[in-house]
Amino acid sequence: MSQGADARYTPNYEYSLGTRRQKNDHVTLSYEEFDTKAHPPVNADTHEFQEGEFIPDGFFNRVGPACFTIPPPIFQWTYEYRRRAQIMLPFLYLGPWGCLADRGRLAELGITLLLAIRDKRLAMASLVSGRRAAEDLQIEGNTVDFADSQELITILPRLINYINSHISSPSSPARSGRTQRKVLLFCETGNGPSAAVAIAYVMVMLNITLPQALQYVSSRRFCIDVDDSASQLLLSFESILNAKRDVERARRANMAQSTAVSNVGRKRDATEFDMVDGDGDAMAVEAGESGEDDRRPLAPFEDRSG
Repeated sequence: MSQGADARYTPNYEYSLGTRRQKNDHVTLSYEEFDTKAHPPVNADTHEFQEGEFIPDGFFNRVGPACFTIPPPIFQWTYEYRRRAQIMLPFLYLGPWGCLADRGRLAELGITLLLAIRDKRLAMASLVSGRRAAEDLQIEGNTVDFADSQELITILPRLINYINSHISSPSSPARSGRTQRKVLLFCETGNGPSAAVAIAYVMVMLNITLPQALQYVSSRRFCIDVDDSASQLLLSFESILNAKRDVERARRANMAQSTAVSNVGRKRDATEFDMVDGDGDAMAVEAGESGEDDRRPLAPFEDRSG
């Protein structure tokens, strides 16, 4: 049935734009203090991962707990500090690419490795490199290039192992003039991927949680910027660490059980021992038997065949 031009339309249903659903990928990370004074020393007993995973073989034979002495946080921060490198551990510094221009301070700090963490797009443009500074200071320089957070998280275990291999290697005084090795982690700003690597490093080596590691690094370099991508990376890395800890604890428990069973077997074997008589002949004597009281003269041989 047709309606005239002046006829009013009466809708049968009510229409609305509804509520738009927006994808929210924002991740909020928490920060947590931890008691640095009560923190156990970093050594082979407290390290919760298998040797070779994050540390090279024999690492704690060459690097003592003193290397992991926790430096105090920074209580007064000024804008100028953004352009400098800050100490995370006695051998680990975090800073921006621009701080490499001050060669004198790098030499004063005793840096022996300049380690750049950079996006592959910056690598293609030959940016954020410590090669020239390393050549001037006659120290080591290296770069770690990644395409995205997914690639960086796969690199982290090898990267942490690389840092530990460097600080545990014997120094060459002829090359660096230093006996203790130190690493400067840097990226373009010192607040992005290099900060994420520093957070991951202290999570592993200080055996602390992600919130504690965030607080630890940010209290020493206030300007770090952990964006959503870095947050997802660090959360995933924490899950990987927890899984690795569970595997290592199970492995150590099995080893302890096997050792206990082996010790019981050795004790059982030790219940028998060799004893030498007066004539020099060896006799096996059961433990608990008396070697003297139970010796009785043998009865004379009797031939009963007849």
